[in-house]
Amino acid sequence: MSDNDEIHSHIGIDSLDHQPVYIYAPAYASDDVSTRPAKRRKVARAQTVISGTGPAQTLKFEPLLNGLESPECVALRQQTFEHAWSMTDKQIQSILNEANEDTLREVTAFINNTRTASARVPTGFIVTGPNISSHSLLFKQLSKRLKTEINGPNVVLRSSDAMNLKAVLKQLIRNATHQRSGDSDEERLSSGQDGRKLLNYDLEILHGYVKANGSQAAVIAFQDSEAFDSSLISELVNLFSSWMDRIPFVLLFGIATSLDLFHERLSKSASRFLDGVQFDVEQTSSVLERIFQKAVIAPEAPLRLGSALVSSLMERQHDHVQSVQSFIAALKYAYMSHFYGNPLSWLSDVSAYESLSKLIQPHHLEVIKTLPSFQRMVEGLVENKQLTRAEALLRDDKALLKEIMNSLESKNILIIQLLQAMSILSSFSSESLNKIDLYMTAFQGGLAGSDFVKQVIGSLKRMAPDDLVKFIEGLSNCIENGNSDVNLAGLGDEDDELLTELRKIQPQVAALAIESVKTGKPIRNSYAIHSKGLRTTVIAQRVQLSFENSTLSEQDIEFTALVDHLTACLEKYFSKLQNPQEIFLNEAWLYDWTIPQKSVLSPRPREAIELALSTPYQYLSCECCESAEGLLSTHPAASILFQMYLETGSFINIFDLWSAFLEMVGGAKEQKCDERDALVIFYRGLADLKSLGIVKQSKKKADHLAKIAWKGL
Repeated sequence: MSDNDEIHSHIGIDSLDHQPVYIYAPAYASDDVSTRPAKRRKVARAQTVISGTGPAQTLKFEPLLNGLESPECVALRQQTFEHAWSMTDKQIQSILNEANEDTLREVTAFINNTRTASARVPTGFIVTGPNISSHSLLFKQLSKRLKTEINGPNVVLRSSDAMNLKAVLKQLIRNATHQRSGDSDEERLSSGQDGRKLLNYDLEILHGYVKANGSQAAVIAFQDSEAFDSSLISELVNLFSSWMDRIPFVLLFGIATSLDLFHERLSKSASRFLDGVQFDVEQTSSVLERIFQKAVIAPEAPLRLGSALVSSLMERQHDHVQSVQSFIAALKYAYMSHFYGNPLSWLSDVSAYESLSKLIQPHHLEVIKTLPSFQRMVEGLVENKQLTRAEALLRDDKALLKEIMNSLESKNILIIQLLQAMSILSSFSSESLNKIDLYMTAFQGGLAGSDFVKQVIGSLKRMAPDDLVKFIEGLSNCIENGNSDVNLAGLGDEDDELLTELRKIQPQVAALAIESVKTGKPIRNSYAIHSKGLRTTVIAQRVQLSFENSTLSEQDIEFTALVDHLTACLEKYFSKLQNPQEIFLNEAWLYDWTIPQKSVLSPRPREAIELALSTPYQYLSCECCESAEGLLSTHPAASILFQMYLETGSFINIFDLWSAFLEMVGGAKEQKCDERDALVIFYRGLADLKSLGIVKQSKKKADHLAKIAWKGL
């Protein structure tokens, strides 16, 4: 073939068609752009700490009210938040430190008293309960305690470190020897007695460390022992037992199920080398209830949480088996959301009431007039024919400011009355009450007529005179002097009506009890005995059954009347309690907004991704996509492909998809696009859909994509 024929035979052939990879150079790229990538720099960015521990100073508050909020109010909001959360966090940390105190003390005493010369390894089985996510706190506290009270290394191993026996030994030796030794000591320990170099997984290194420091015990704690391979734990136990004459090992196993199930997973040879003691840990549910009691229900709590928010937090806690730390993080996020986004949140601080007239702005008053609690108050005044006062609140800022001060001063008494009622129900109920459920019922205004009240009144009606006297004494003391167990102050004689009635009823019931002792006849009310008796009559060889009223003595009738009177007083007392959500200006000190909590702590990413792909104009600020009527061809490639994806079946032909995409992107005359550029955009969009888990390559047909997600499911 001549050269001329060869040249003509290659006409129309593109060399790029047979290349598996080519470099994409867009036509609109600037030639001045340097090919060298910019140097990556580490830029320190302030991050807001939302965990249970840590400072909150990195959260910078911004002016609200469209930027019209004064700098003094902004600083006061941030100061109020920092003070409120620091006080709450301090109480929470004290509870967390006390929660595992008994277990830590028992484990430490067990290690200190361990003295063995046999091959059996002293072992502590710490039954932590099913909430594995809370184990990290316990073992962190245990490691901190052992460092101060035990002479010897302590290492906490997790299942993520246990790839194999060699990896566990490396991790164990490295963590143990780095607790006290320096670089020179590390080099000396890694050399054997004969000068040879020891491998980094040889327990001879740990032996040298223990011998050099005179260690009392080498504590090895398996935090999530049931996640370890059972054969690996058996190998470690056998290995540790062979070194017991040189290294005083003590093993600790965190067990989530039971000791019997853990024992079944071990080999018989490993079980024979363990000398174990069981330790029980306080369950997460009780710790959570104590934290809730101190941080939410306590009288000194700086922020009250609404029933809807508490219900959402508890539902998330129980359904997803969250740890105590996640509840603390959610609690702190509620504080942050309230004080950061509410311009009236600084009113929850009592110390700011003195300078209220100086700090409050006209914009604050306008916001207050839009609150639901203000609207309910004005509507109530209009219904009660107090039109002058309602008009003054709407038009006179001084009258409104005075009403604000009165509301903020009286809300503490109203809250104490509500907490007092909760304390009465929890103290005098015949059964133990769930304080979290009781709180949610009380703060949604449903305490009167609730099952909690019915249970206390039901037990009251079955009491004998002596028991009723003790009940009245305890109830009077609780109302007058408060409850020291929950740090609740009493109301003194402020609740005159109930205390007066209790003081009238008590001597009468006491007199009946004394009379019953003298006569030797027990006194019962009509609720404690059957008011009707069954009567049997035989007439003409037929048995007829009839009911007749039981006869009550005068003392029984009198005692029944006193019980009825006391029951009516209690029902009236609980019915007079106000609903916190109906108190004026409760939005300043009661937070009950669940949307921020759900969007951050229980996000729904799939719904957000589908919405972004379907309606990108809601997220993009470009002019072409700023409305729903914008051209589909101007949308991102992934969004265009997703719209086509919704119109297909289970399998998608890639060539058909590409043809439709090319027609959409480059078919219009006013939006011409090069085919090669369109192909790059097409592949990029497909890669985005694959990374989102929407499509995958079909195994049945090589040129098809399989549809693996449907919108809304």
